[in-house]
Amino acid sequence: MEAGQQRKFHYAAADSSFFYHHARDEQPNPLDYKLHYEKGYEIFMFINGAGSFTIEGSKYDLEPYSILMMNSNELHVVNIAEHLPYERIVLSMDANFLPPFMAGGIDFFRTIKFRKLGEDNQLSAEIVRASGLLDLFGKLRQALEQRSTEHEMVAKCIIVQILSAINDLAKADLPSSSKLRDDKVRAVLEYINANLEEQLMLDALSERFFVTKYHLCRIFKETTGFTINQYITYKRIHLADQLMMQGFTPTQACFMSGFNGYSSFFKAYRKLTGGTPRSGKPQ
Repeated sequence: MEAGQQRKFHYAAADSSFFYHHARDEQPNPLDYKLHYEKGYEIFMFINGAGSFTIEGSKYDLEPYSILMMNSNELHVVNIAEHLPYERIVLSMDANFLPPFMAGGIDFFRTIKFRKLGEDNQLSAEIVRASGLLDLFGKLRQALEQRSTEHEMVAKCIIVQILSAINDLAKADLPSSSKLRDDKVRAVLEYINANLEEQLMLDALSERFFVTKYHLCRIFKETTGFTINQYITYKRIHLADQLMMQGFTPTQACFMSGFNGYSSFFKAYRKLTGGTPRSGKPQ
């Protein structure tokens, strides 16, 4: 990043295949950063501030120019401190970003896509600098600032380079920097994700994992940053989104994702996404 470079910059691709967002909040309000999931893939570069990032219950400490990667199945939230300006770059990519580059079975998203939820999400600043990723992000910004069709294609090629560099780093079997403190919580998370269509009552979870409801609720909240019910609801909304994208109606997706009634599904969907469920193209 060049000194004096404008800190607030947004770019949306003409075909909606990617979105680039560079912003700095001088007085960050932690309440502005909500628990959410992506429709596609996200690469998040932290530049300035203080805090941590929680992804599927794993906590990652933020350091300037470290990178975090999330796929569409990973529920995440940034936990930002108020006493320092908060600056970051967010690169969001649609799942269909790379059709021209997919010949020969190459999947440039494979490192972001094929991981256990909440594991190996972070690249340290030291690794980012040594790998040339910081330089690639600088070139990406320069291309996007031209705001032309030609330079948007150049930007896409640079994004492919970024993804390829991340895939190369994955081969090096880098040490994980996640901090999920409780093995029992990890087991509960995995069970919930594998059984979203079931009832998943707190009593049943307590009995299955041999822990009292009070203790389970406490360690889950302390470890992940959200409640069990909150996590289940987000995950079910996400599953419903996927089902609607496959062609199922909102009513079908409602019950297939574990909701007991359409009214509760509709209210939860609207509250968490700001939109309404719609077959084929969730808002």
